[in-house]
Amino acid sequence: MNSTGKKLSQADLIRNYVLMDLPPRRQEKIYTAYWRPMELEFEGASDTKFDEFVRHYLTVKTGDIPRLDDIYEAFKDHATSYTHAEETIESLVVELRDYAHRFCAMALGKEHDPSLRLAFKDLDQIRADVVYPFLLEVYTDYDLGIIDRDGLHEIVQMVTSYIFRRAVCRIPTNSLNKTFAGFAAALRKDRYVDSVKANFLTLTSYRAFPTDDQFRTELTTSDLYNFRRRSYLLRMLENYGRKERVTIEDYTIEHILPRTRTSHPTGAPPWGRTGKSCSASICIPWAT
Repeated sequence: MNSTGKKLSQADLIRNYVLMDLPPRRQEKIYTAYWRPMELEFEGASDTKFDEFVRHYLTVKTGDIPRLDDIYEAFKDHATSYTHAEETIESLVVELRDYAHRFCAMALGKEHDPSLRLAFKDLDQIRADVVYPFLLEVYTDYDLGIIDRDGLHEIVQMVTSYIFRRAVCRIPTNSLNKTFAGFAAALRKDRYVDSVKANFLTLTSYRAFPTDDQFRTELTTSDLYNFRRRSYLLRMLENYGRKERVTIEDYTIEHILPRTRTSHPTGAPPWGRTGKSCSASICIPWAT
């Protein structure tokens, strides 16, 4: 508990742990130089975002996926192993700060490069949190110059396509945490993008990358009205082939994909004999 009686967050517990045994001057130095800037990057995000980040960080560094309510204990175990390897707590905080910066770029819209920021926005819109352990490794290699911006961008697009296709095909997501926790182990960093493609193609059974035929079939027969990721789908359709991107925040789903023939806001159904409902350049088969 803190002085007001409120339960300490995982971030509070981890901060206290890394600073508590240090001399006051080193505490001040580490907090001012690394920890406080990291806190500021998470400012405005939900209270759970830092916990989610540390979970992804620990997955990258240990290969294990800690439970959300065990993050503090898992971090202490990692810190103990880290310092036993003749590293310092300060270097651990520096590393945590670097990974936090990468996570915030991807998950909190802090990326400065416009094309990467848009790619990360797509990833966020389809709710693909399970991919961050893998992408934290890829982004680290981008920072180190092992992969260039175009390569990182292509990999993010591949990951987004994989998650989105599986969602359209209604494939259960319970295996994805483990899939992406160990995904980087198969990388060949001398042929980075090609090895990611090859790894996706070798996934089998319930982890397989949905084919074009599977995706096309499900896309034209599934209930897209109640699809959780429909906003992403409609935005991508509306902007396909456009040089100037348009937003769809002001669109209503009834204009684009009426639930019934009588639910169109104008009272007149927007389709002719095509069996499709249309708005602007969006045209999607409707379900009866």
